Amino acid sequence: MIERFGQNVRFAQPGMSVICCPIEELVGKVSTRVQQLDVRVETKTLDNVFITAVVSVQYQVIRAQVFDAFYALTNPSQQITAHIYDVMRSQLPTLELDAVFEAKEDLALAVKTALSVTMSKVSE
Repeated sequence: MIERFGQNVRFAQPGMSVICCPIEELVGKVSTRVQQLDVRVETKTLDNVFITAVVSVQYQVIRAQVFDAFYALTNPSQQITAHIYDVMRSQLPTLELDAVFEAKEDLALAVKTALSVTMSKVSE
């Protein structure tokens, strides 16, 4: 992200970029690669069994929304982790241990939906 006099002017593409040093500065970098976040969630099931579920989320910054990703989100991985905790801790206690394995797709869909809704609100 390149700012001129403290105001965002452009996102430098990969490769060589020119910056006018006295008036412009490089204020940060945003990776547009696909990144993976592994979250360990420990919770109790309906039949009082403690389980540790590992949720892996792959995410990527959309090039058209680089400005929002840099300026609107303080720590994206921490915010994604919080939403995963919310979804998993609300869904898993309603299931028995055997049903948790069967509901894997439903849990994945619930996490995806919650993250899609939340992250689309950030760009608005």
